[in-house]
Amino acid sequence: MALILLTNDDGYDALGFQSLYKALKSKFDVYAVAPRFQQSGASHSLTLRKPIRVEKLKEKFFTIYGTPTDCVLLAYHDLIQKQIDLVVAGINHGPNMGSDVFYSGTVAAALQGASLGIKSIAVSMRAREYNNFKHAVRYTQKLIKRVLDSKIPGLILNVNVPEGKIKNEKITRMGKRIYKDKVIRDSEKKDVMYSVIDGTLSYTIESDTDFKAVEEGYVSITPLKLDLTDYEGMKRLKENL
Repeated sequence: MALILLTNDDGYDALGFQSLYKALKSKFDVYAVAPRFQQSGASHSLTLRKPIRVEKLKEKFFTIYGTPTDCVLLAYHDLIQKQIDLVVAGINHGPNMGSDVFYSGTVAAALQGASLGIKSIAVSMRAREYNNFKHAVRYTQKLIKRVLDSKIPGLILNVNVPEGKIKNEKITRMGKRIYKDKVIRDSEKKDVMYSVIDGTLSYTIESDTDFKAVEEGYVSITPLKLDLTDYEGMKRLKENL
């Protein structure tokens, strides 16, 4: 039976995480290692040089007072004393498309798994209300079986699921996210300021992108990689710098 490390960034009690956990534990050897509290936007941050509190809630189920990256590292190096076949992060409450991947704790958990040599999937769902993960869970179960059977090494998939019934799936590229950020000065007293980062999100619909696929009712599957090197940029630098 394949061993799956299940984590997320919404916290261990999030409905998407709990729904997927309940569905997977009867079919796989599942270790749930998730943040104790909401960690959305934590990206790939980790806790260094100070103790991290770990609570065992039940057999093979742990909560971490830290980030999604902490969860994967603690699970790999300490909590799971066996080979991990797959890291699954999700199901996230909200999509992670386009440049969201740079901020997402869900995607960061998958990237951390991949950096340890483990196949990894980040699964997110776009919905108006996050109270029904039935279709997303069913799809994710089938995808997990396919990924485990795949011979592709170093697989990292960023998966975004539409709300409701799923038409099919599409292999996509990262689309363009538009951030309309603003900072709200909440208060200021004696040169100490409290500010809130807020704003709205938008995106452009282009062919073959994650945004377009999900908009049309398809699951978007975007393969990612750990190497961020701009190889064309290397050539230009060698020629012109």
